[in-house]
Amino acid sequence: MSLLRIHCSLHAAPQTCQWALLGSGREALLGAGPLAQLPQRAERVQLVLPAGEVLITRARLPESARRRSGSVLAFAVEEQTLGEPDAHQVSWLGSVAGADVLAVVDRAGLQQWRDALEAAGIRGYELHCETLMLPWAPGEWSLAWDGREGFVRVNAFEGTTTDCGGPGAPPLSLRMM
Repeated sequence: MSLLRIHCSLHAAPQTCQWALLGSGREALLGAGPLAQLPQRAERVQLVLPAGEVLITRARLPESARRRSGSVLAFAVEEQTLGEPDAHQVSWLGSVAGADVLAVVDRAGLQQWRDALEAAGIRGYELHCETLMLPWAPGEWSLAWDGREGFVRVNAFEGTTTDCGGPGAPPLSLRMM
């Protein structure tokens, strides 16, 4: 099975992107460039959002609001976000310790990428946050860190970005975990 991962920023115009084409038994093919030049015919496509552009937060929702996205969920996280609730795309991820876990992204930025992918002939894709793509096992956490900044996954549905650190001083947020 072939998998195309498209890495994008919701804060950047959807003109170019970095991508990886993964296939069973083959070495990954990496590239960057205009959306019109993306590899075609991948069996699965994932749009991967940077950790810093996805707010993962908890809220208590009525049972009927779970597994929905849209304005109902946007109002549930209104106090944790800036701006109007309608400016955010909010999705239910799951439940942890009796609370509902929600992912919040910029609605306008996501729509620009959706439109650009449609124009490039990509209609079916999964939406992922790089935070939740890190490996994880119960009772442990995973970290991606480039020596200055990074992100951490703490359970099946939650994670966050780290503050800045350096070679001699890891991020303060990690020392507080």
